[in-house]
Amino acid sequence: MLRKDYLMRMIEEMTEAVGSMMGLRREHKNEQALEKLDGLLKRNFRMSERMLRSLPPEELILLFQQRGGVDAESLQLVARMLQENGEIRENMGEEQEAASVRIKALHLYLYAALNGGSRELVDYPQRISELTAQLERYRLPAEAEKLVMLYEEREGRYIQAEDAMFRMLNASPIDDENALEEGRMFYARLAALDDEQLRSGGLSRLDLEEGIEALQDE
Repeated sequence: MLRKDYLMRMIEEMTEAVGSMMGLRREHKNEQALEKLDGLLKRNFRMSERMLRSLPPEELILLFQQRGGVDAESLQLVARMLQENGEIRENMGEEQEAASVRIKALHLYLYAALNGGSRELVDYPQRISELTAQLERYRLPAEAEKLVMLYEEREGRYIQAEDAMFRMLNASPIDDENALEEGRMFYARLAALDDEQLRSGGLSRLDLEEGIEALQDE
């Protein structure tokens, strides 16, 4: 109960702060928006805006590791702050920096979603959809595509999961055995489904067999 109350207070503070930052962005007071974001991060997560942008997603995840897993709720909130950072950076004309932090935000949302994240705390399906649309013309790192694959598979969107699996392979080094094994395991899981389940996710049994054959040619 105490944990839930703490999170709700944090969400209320962040919601108010994000609204304030949006107002500052509209007025092109981007530095002030960054200062507000920096203060929010320091109060709630003991990290600065600079630290948030500089650490790779894997290291950010490590900061929230706890016994038996990860603090997915806090990770979702950090992802929300990264997403807002991307909006500010775009408003400043820093397109590449905006893309970089958005990719990191997407990575954290996906990881949190796959590790016990709360749809009520942060509407991560909506956030993931927003970031995916913004990053459509960018190539994601292999690890991010792996998370997309696992997330889409969990949501029952098998055709989208398959697309992400092949993007993961393309983003990985040639003959990366770990990536190939991820692809094999993905198809093994789908092969265990019945035809109706596959069709509901956009794949036929023939599509699946053709995909398995294509993977063998990788």
